Amino acid sequence: MRQVVLISGHICTGKSDLARRLKEEFGFHRVRTSDILREIADQRRLPNDRASLQELGDTLDIETNHRWLFEAVTTQASTLINGQPIIVDSIRTSSQLECFRHQHDLAVVHAHLYAPKEELEKRFELKNQRRPQGSPENYSSADLIKNETDISQFKRDADVRINTSRTDGKDTLVRVAARLGLYAPSDTRCVDVIVGGMYGSEGKGHVAAYLARNYDYLVRVGGPNAGHTVSSESGIYTYHQLPSGSRDTNAILLLGPGMTLRVPDLLEEIRDCNITPDRLFIDPQAMIIEDEDIKTEAALIQKIASTGRGSGAAMARRILGRKPGAIRLAKDVPELEQYVGATEPYRGAIVANLERAYQAGSSILLEGTQGSGLSIYHGEHPYVTSRDTNVAGCLAEAGISPARVRRILMVVRPQPIRVGNPDTPGETSGGLKHEITFTEVAQQAGLDPETVTKQELTSTTKRPRRVGWFEWDQFRKACVLNAPTDIILTFADYIDVDNQQARRFEQLSEDTIKFIEELERISQSPVSLINTRFSRDDDRMVDLRSIIDRRNWKTSKSLRQI
Repeated sequence: MRQVVLISGHICTGKSDLARRLKEEFGFHRVRTSDILREIADQRRLPNDRASLQELGDTLDIETNHRWLFEAVTTQASTLINGQPIIVDSIRTSSQLECFRHQHDLAVVHAHLYAPKEELEKRFELKNQRRPQGSPENYSSADLIKNETDISQFKRDADVRINTSRTDGKDTLVRVAARLGLYAPSDTRCVDVIVGGMYGSEGKGHVAAYLARNYDYLVRVGGPNAGHTVSSESGIYTYHQLPSGSRDTNAILLLGPGMTLRVPDLLEEIRDCNITPDRLFIDPQAMIIEDEDIKTEAALIQKIASTGRGSGAAMARRILGRKPGAIRLAKDVPELEQYVGATEPYRGAIVANLERAYQAGSSILLEGTQGSGLSIYHGEHPYVTSRDTNVAGCLAEAGISPARVRRILMVVRPQPIRVGNPDTPGETSGGLKHEITFTEVAQQAGLDPETVTKQELTSTTKRPRRVGWFEWDQFRKACVLNAPTDIILTFADYIDVDNQQARRFEQLSEDTIKFIEELERISQSPVSLINTRFSRDDDRMVDLRSIIDRRNWKTSKSLRQI
């Protein structure tokens, strides 16, 4: 059954603004009564000024017994896709209203807008002043509704009645949209979150890209200081600002307001991945990293082996620069306009996009960056990043309520890593409880030490990594902070090289299975995905069967229109 919304009210009550917003934000087909009258006037070779159109409307009411508007709406409805709702701007007589009310194959909702006459006259005068040469009309002659009996009937009949002297256009839209059932209930759980459980470089990107193909929306938080390297059918690629798997899916991509963006690098990444503007939405509030931010972080490279990409300095400026013009946000960058929008309501506004996703029942994957042990609040200060890397921080950066979360996936590897120590003697990138070398890791697993050491470079700065044996207390702390529903184990071949050949769980080595069982005991969550190997060698054919999928849940794209 097609939903048809009828708007009534005196001139300047906000009818056209409401119709426009329903069209732009919820995809309604807009039927303008004035357009129908102009078309008929052209056919009859009649004048099409406001007064003449009013007179024509009176004539059509008599000729059709007030059915002309209903018939025009049903004619347009026959050309629309199934289910697309219609907004009628507007009805002017109670008899026109009754023509719609008596049709049982339409779900009719009537919204009546009103305001005190003095307020409406002021609005009309302001409109006149904005016209190039003013207007000779006064409020009473311009108003389409001449009969107060019709207004009284509209008041009694309306499903929602709004005094627009107390609301602006956005407020009116919210009230009408709620009555129309356009908002998803707060308990709609359709968001899965993937976070790192260690000190970053757990292989989140590779796993996120594996999962991404089954989601309608991919959301990224963080900044370009985190690099997520992905091995997929299209080859090896490192994502810095786009969600992992962007180039291998057709999902809608959202960059949240908590992100820090390096514009030249982002534009290059968009080109690399062939991302079209219809897929990418950047929130207008996302922070821009400037050259000065990168210069500011130079000292951190020497002190704690920071990536020096400017994310932390940009976030600091965002906090300190709370006055107009002090900082640049995504909405202030012309090169990003096609992804952000030019004016409100911004096409990239993440809350509006998520609202549509929730209502459509779409599946959403939120990809965190770095790891729990690098959280600015819960990590070992000062060897931390500039944000909270746990699930709560990621949700806040994206603008997603915890009530929307369905699954929390926390990624770990057999040996935690940190970026290599700074070149400055005596400085460190942070502690590892049981530090060893990649040669020791490779020898224990039966891997080639030279190959492993060569591959273990950070995705962003290409610095050598440090490594240690698994830290069980740090893992448990990450479990407390994130409450994962699922654990994901990566680099299983770092336990035993034979795991590279495993295609099923029972084919994993005995030590690997014991390690997985202990992860499950301590986390009280299943290890649902196991990455058995990961090649960073572009010369080798990419092995797409590198993940053992033990999930007892699945995700699928929505069958409803996004």
